[in-house]
Amino acid sequence: MTAARWRGVAYSALLAGTVVAFATAAQPWWHADVTGSSAAISGTAASGSLTQALAIVTAAGLLLSLTLGARGRQILGGVLFLAGAGMIAVGASRPRPAADVVASALRSVSLSTDWSLTGTPWPWAYLAGGVLVAFGGALVVAFAPRWETRRARFERGPVAVDLTDATAVWKALDAGVDPTRETAVPSSQQEPPQAASPDRESQG
Repeated sequence: MTAARWRGVAYSALLAGTVVAFATAAQPWWHADVTGSSAAISGTAASGSLTQALAIVTAAGLLLSLTLGARGRQILGGVLFLAGAGMIAVGASRPRPAADVVASALRSVSLSTDWSLTGTPWPWAYLAGGVLVAFGGALVVAFAPRWETRRARFERGPVAVDLTDATAVWKALDAGVDPTRETAVPSSQQEPPQAASPDRESQG
């Protein structure tokens, strides 16, 4: 698989993991049950906003990695890997909400203090998002040095373009080269160096 394909896989995994993290953090991780009613408690509320914070870190890292060079991407890839590992840990541990969080959720349906908690499958979906983020971060660390940076795409040396050849001009434009710049040298005007003519013999 080429470096460009690995880059696509890495960013796809990071993007998918980020979307999953945001979506599942807002879902009910717990149901607080009282007699006759219940209240949903999201992953964000149950974890003290930790699930949301990890998703924000992942989204910010994904956007920032698009502007960095190889070394910066590798460092950021390590940060993203750790964020993914943190998401996995939070999803696997399924943090229980604090008593005041449960009381606040139940306040609109009951004043009872005798409640019980029932878990939902959403923490496992959040864990899956963490796996995607960790996988994408690991790929960034491993393959970022092979990826062309944004700056390198615009740093090209002189390119010879035959301005009389429409096909060559279109190919240059498609490659991101402006054939009218000074770096674009019309190949038809390039003449081989002329050999020095021998001095004429003097006539006596």
